[in-house]
Parts: sequence; structure tokens; C-alpha cells
Amino acid sequence: MSLDRCPCGSSLLFDACCGRYVQGGLLAPDPASLMRSRYTAFCRNDIAYLKATWHPETYPEDLGSEEASNWIKLEIIDSFEEGDEGEVEFKASLIFGDKLEILHELSYFDKIDGRWLYHSGDFQNENEKPQKIAKSAPCPCGSGKTFKQCHF
Repeated sequence: MSLDRCPCGSSLLFDACCGRYVQGGLLAPDPASLMRSRYTAFCRNDIAYLKATWHPETYPEDLGSEEASNWIKLEIIDSFEEGDEGEVEFKASLIFGDKLEILHELSYFDKIDGRWLYHSGDFQNENEKPQKIAKSAPCPCGSGKTFKQCHF
């Protein structure tokens, strides 16, 4: 049992939120829930869950990474579901080195045999450059500490 807050930003404990899907074996009931659980899996570097929730037509063979991720925030902007197709627009923030990167994507999902799967996505901010974070600035993760004391 995990007493950690879920990385997806819901303020719920991991086990009561995305842990039900990532580790508990439940199927995400809609594209937004799948998006949140996949973000959580990226935060936890859970390649098995990512592979299990990726459409087989678009799964990248080189997905595995030993590199620790510094994902710090997920914002679901909008979600849509009609029949066996869905879309989720989101922004996910990542600290890489001394820079803040924001992935803004419109993701597409298909429901196959009762299971939602991530199919593909279109980047909405492909030309935006990462923003340098000053050491003395508040950390973008929201910890209340300076960047130097937190993620630097």
C-alpha cells in the first residue's frame, strides 16, 4: 500500500487514484483517466503499463529508458469521447537540467475490446523552446522551495 500522493495531480493517494490502473489491474474507464494513469506511469518509469496501454499499431519499440524522469505537473485541458474514440488535450511539465519543458499534446485514444489505448498525439507547442529556470526562482514543481534547493 502506498501512502504517496498520486503524481497525476488529483491530490488523492496513489492507490486510490491511478494506482488502481497502473498496479491494480483495473481498466481506465475513459480517455482522461487513461491519460492520467499513463502520465503517472511515465513518472514512475513503469514501461510495462505504458506498453499495455499503447495501441499496438503505434507502440515505439525503443520506449524503455533507465533515465529518471522529472515530470512535475499534469494539466488536463479538455477531453472528449464518442463511441470507441477519444481525445485528451493536456500539458505535462518536465524539468530537464535547469530548464522547464512543457509538452502540450492532443492525444488520440481507441477503445478495443473494452480497453482504452493510447494511439497517437499531435504536439501543440512543437516550436516552443524550454525555459531556463533561475537557481533562486521558486521551483516550478510547487514545493515552495527555490529551484536550487529542490530540483537543481
